[in-house]
Amino acid sequence: MVITNNKMHMKTFLSLLSLLAHSLLVVAQEGPTPPEGMVYVPAGEFIMGSTYGDPDERPRQIASTKAFFIDKYEVSNEEFARFDPSFKFPPEKKNNAVIVTWSQADAYAKWAGKRLPTEKEWEKAARGTDGRVFPWGNTYDNTYVVWDQKETRGASIAKPASPYGCYDMAGSVWEWTSDWYKPYPGNTVPMEQYGEKYKVMRGGSNFNNHSFIRTSHRYYVLPEKIHVYPVGIRCVKDID
Repeated sequence: MVITNNKMHMKTFLSLLSLLAHSLLVVAQEGPTPPEGMVYVPAGEFIMGSTYGDPDERPRQIASTKAFFIDKYEVSNEEFARFDPSFKFPPEKKNNAVIVTWSQADAYAKWAGKRLPTEKEWEKAARGTDGRVFPWGNTYDNTYVVWDQKETRGASIAKPASPYGCYDMAGSVWEWTSDWYKPYPGNTVPMEQYGEKYKVMRGGSNFNNHSFIRTSHRYYVLPEKIHVYPVGIRCVKDID
C-alpha cells in the first residue's frame, strides 16, 4: 500500500513538474508587452512559401525573423486621418480599413514610429510556424472573411485570428509590404514583373476568391497606381 501511494505521489509530482515547465514555456513565449493595438511575434523559424500555389510562392522554405510587434488590425480611415488631416472619408466608415498608395502607407508608418512589414514578417504573423494555409488553419470558411468593404475591421462572423492574434489577414483589404516583387532564392521560374518596379501586397481582398487569401499568396502592384486594388496598411515595430 505504501508503494502504491509513493507511486501516486511520484506521478503527481511529475505532473506538477510538467505543468510548471509548460507554464514557464508559455511565459517565455509571451515576450515583452506589445504597444497598444499590437501583438508580439517571437523570433525564430517558420515555414514560408508553398509547393502547390503560384510559381512565385516557390520554393517552400524554412525562413526566420527577429522578434517584432505587428498591428492587430489594419489601419483605419480615422487613424490615417490623424496623420493626414486632408484625408477625407465618409463618417460611417471611420473604422474601415484605409486604402492608400505605398508612399502614403510608408509615410504613415514612419509617422507612427513604425514601419511596413517585410514579406517574411507578414507571412509569419499570418500563418505561425506550422505552415497553415489560412490564418485560422487549413480549411476555408467563408464566415471567417470580411468580404464587403462596407464592413468595419474585424467584422467577420467567426472573428478568427492568426496564431499571434492578428485579424483580417485574409480578405478585407490587401496589405502593403516593404519588399519589391522579386523571386525567392532558388526560384528559377521567370516573371517579367520581377525587379524594383512593383511592390508586394499580401492578404487578398473583397473581390478575390479564397486562393488569393492564402497565407503564402503574393501579388504585385505599382506603388503609386493601385487603380482597382484596395490596399491598406498593417505596421510593424522593431523591439529594442
